[in-house]
Amino acid sequence: MPQDARRYLAALAVLVVLGGASEALRWTRDRQAHYQPDFAGVPIRIGDFQGHDRPVDQSIFEFLAAGGMLERDYTGPEGMVRLSVIYAANWRSVHSPMGCYPAQGWEVLDERPVDFPVQASAEPLHARLLRVKKDDRERLVIFSFAYKGGSTADWAMLPFRIMLGPPGAGGLVFTLSTSAAPDRQAALQRLAEIFAAAYPPAVAFWDQPIPASPAPQPVGVDAPP
Repeated sequence: MPQDARRYLAALAVLVVLGGASEALRWTRDRQAHYQPDFAGVPIRIGDFQGHDRPVDQSIFEFLAAGGMLERDYTGPEGMVRLSVIYAANWRSVHSPMGCYPAQGWEVLDERPVDFPVQASAEPLHARLLRVKKDDRERLVIFSFAYKGGSTADWAMLPFRIMLGPPGAGGLVFTLSTSAAPDRQAALQRLAEIFAAAYPPAVAFWDQPIPASPAPQPVGVDAPP
């Protein structure tokens, strides 16, 4: 059986188990905190790259049950980097781009885990690098899954991280892509520059104080004045 097939069968088994476990935890954990993702701090200009926001596709937003999305193109002298950030409070809504590209007709030529350093953090950003091809176009893609306190390149691990974290914290998926031509190393450097600059402000909302949810009232009992 191909390695990718084994990986996704294992991930499917994990998600089935987590589906039952999450329903049990839903009844035993404290009231859910409500985090509000705020991508306003993600810089519109990064080095020589100028960002231009793209409209959020409402059909995708609703299909993923997303709690926040940022779609932006960064254009620089050596090419354009497309950035997508999607937040969801429920791990079931955080999808893996690993399946999206083949579904859209892209052939995955190569894929491997990569780490990217980020300023003011001893922990690097964990991501997965893809090289994909469609017709005569070749692109480099990186994606990373973020949770409160860290990141992972492994989609199957994200549900564990979310469930073990604060109630309601959810997760983010970062996807960045750029043309691999004419220089793959330069393309990878473009991706790394945008990713390292966009990640810290995109996850900063997890460190902000959140308002406490009101205590639930028993049926038939009026709320205090």
